Amino acid sequence: MKTLKIRNKNAILELLKSGANFEKITLVDNLKQDNLTKEIVSIAMKRRVPINKMSFKKMVKGRSGQSREVLVGFLVWQDTWSLKKLLDSLNETDKKPFFLLLNKINYESNIGIIARTAFAAGVNGIIFQGDENQFINEETLHLSVGTIARIPLVKMNIFQAIKELKKTSTKIFSIQMDGESIFKENLSGPIAFVLGAEGKGLSEEVSKKCDKKLSIPMRQGIDSLNVGISAAIVIYEKVRQEGKIV
Repeated sequence: MKTLKIRNKNAILELLKSGANFEKITLVDNLKQDNLTKEIVSIAMKRRVPINKMSFKKMVKGRSGQSREVLVGFLVWQDTWSLKKLLDSLNETDKKPFFLLLNKINYESNIGIIARTAFAAGVNGIIFQGDENQFINEETLHLSVGTIARIPLVKMNIFQAIKELKKTSTKIFSIQMDGESIFKENLSGPIAFVLGAEGKGLSEEVSKKCDKKLSIPMRQGIDSLNVGISAAIVIYEKVRQEGKIV
């Protein structure tokens, strides 16, 4: 169990409303509170989250290093899920798997974008291979506006994850340049999209384990899209086909 600092007020508010566990919230003493801050304090008090006040000089400097923070949340991070536990949870709630498998995606900005888009669109699990501390940290929490703490995360070898998902009749699609157009594929039902690391994409070994290669059509002269943007496009193509947030 670890504690992560959140500097984004909107993220703190969303997480408080979602029932996330906070160790404490710290804010500047005698702070002139805007409406967002008032709502945060009000919900925190109702949930009995400790609120600590301190002088501005004692508050740590923010991300830019130029000014000090005035309100900080300290989130108690819950452990990652196992794939079995996640699948059992979906079965209990009569939901179909809608997963992203991320193979060694390292840029925190991309991780944050993917996590927020996935949560907004109804993806019910992200399976990632790589360094957990690089995937789950204060930056990805900040850049996802807190949503990386609200979507089930599974740390797992990509090959093992594909093997286990195939047992559940989940269709597994790798997203690559030389695949068939995603807009022509039936994406209904249990789905997992596999996306590769920035600049490297997916290896042929991973691709061969998937059911099919899919690509995002692009004009000539463009060789790839940012992985966060690619994830958003394929996620919402499934949502469009389903006609709803699944």
